[in-house]
This record gives sequence, structure tokens and C-alpha cells, in this order.
Amino acid sequence: MHVPSLSQRERLILAELSGVAGRYGTGVDRDRPRDEAIAAIRAVTTDARLLGIQAGVALADPQGISAETVRLLKAAGADMAVAAGHAVEVRERLGVRYPEGDPSPRRTGGTGFGGSGS
Repeated sequence: MHVPSLSQRERLILAELSGVAGRYGTGVDRDRPRDEAIAAIRAVTTDARLLGIQAGVALADPQGISAETVRLLKAAGADMAVAAGHAVEVRERLGVRYPEGDPSPRRTGGTGFGGSGS
């Protein structure tokens, strides 16, 4: 992920966060208890901005398979306004296009994936 405004330490935290959130959201630990997943994510960081950046990466997933990852990051305290903004940047950078009728957060105007966006 390309976030030049972040320090090297923050980028390392994001790399670890990506692995942990992905493991619990869609990976080998996806069937573990939700509380365990949230605690594991918070053990990496409780910084709402960094959690939001990672949620934005997951929101930008054009296949929509990262919905649970987004929900976990949100429950861990992700700033979903940061997530929405970062998702737009990621999509633009990757040139992601969504088909008509796609329920992506960009089209629905919200954070998608389970909630009011707060």
C-alpha cells in the first residue's frame, strides 16, 4: 500500500495490521470468536487513523470478499471517514471499476459492510 505521508513505523504497523485483520477477516482464523479477532487487531494498534486506512484498503476490494475484515476493523475502532477517503484513493490508484448495480460503498454512499458508518 502506498501512503507516503506515513512514517516508516506507521507503515510497518499497517503491514502487520493487514496480516492480522486479513487472517481473521478472510483467512485461516476467520472462524475464531469475534472478540478474539478484535483483541488481536487492537494488539497491533488502537490508532483510529491507521485502522481506518487499513479498512479503506479492504473497502476498495472490488470482489467484496473483505466485508468481514472491514467490520472487524470498524469494531476495533477504525475511523470510517478515513476508511472511505482512503478507499477512494486506492480505487483511483488501481483503476478499479465497479459494474452497474454493484453495492460497493462508493455507490451506496456509505461505509457499506454492516452499519451506519459511525
